Amino acid sequence: MLCEKIIFNQQNGIATITFNRPERENAVDGEMMEAMIEALETANAAGSARILLVGGAGEHFCAGRDPATVTPENAAEWSHVLEQIVRTNDALAAFPGISLAVVKGKAHGFGFGIAVQSDITLAADDARFGFPEIRGGFPPTIVMSYLSRWVSRKKAFEWVITGDEMDAREAERQGVVNRVFARAELDAKADEWMQKLLKLKDPALKACKAFFRDTAHLHPDDAYRYGVSLLANFNASRRS
Repeated sequence: MLCEKIIFNQQNGIATITFNRPERENAVDGEMMEAMIEALETANAAGSARILLVGGAGEHFCAGRDPATVTPENAAEWSHVLEQIVRTNDALAAFPGISLAVVKGKAHGFGFGIAVQSDITLAADDARFGFPEIRGGFPPTIVMSYLSRWVSRKKAFEWVITGDEMDAREAERQGVVNRVFARAELDAKADEWMQKLLKLKDPALKACKAFFRDTAHLHPDDAYRYGVSLLANFNASRRS
């Protein structure tokens, strides 16, 4: 169920999801996660959006899970909460177009995860990234399940066991941010990226997205063979 804490709209080939809880640094609660899942599933089902833009209202992208949220009392309740995160990640990955995260201020925990798993991540020079869960005695195993797909296992392990925060330039050096811009330029640069992508052929972009997603865990030899098959079928379909 959509709520005022998540702003969602679609027009002109662009779907936009905005974390809208600036008074809490856009920290998410269960209601927000369910709303984000619904927004993502709506965008996926409609199939008309070529780009998904994810951002945050106010000064921050998303400060993670709201610590004021009621703590689950047993394993079953924890499983429900954690399953919301998995469902959100799955819905984001399933978006057939290109997802673009526009990050300013804090991107912690859940917020960092969304930034990492978006196809393209643009950051303001004041953006700060981190997985601080360990400092509360919480082992972020969901994060660990995917983080080493994007950075080395050693660096991923360092981030989760220290909870240390990194700035935007370090995130760019580590490969979890594509570009860093001055805060005042960020929105304009994001618009430039969207216009650039909209000018490209949609079927080719979607094929690239699907290939990167589907081969993430394949051996290079299997990915190579899959690439040959996908491209052969893609080119044949263009002639039919």
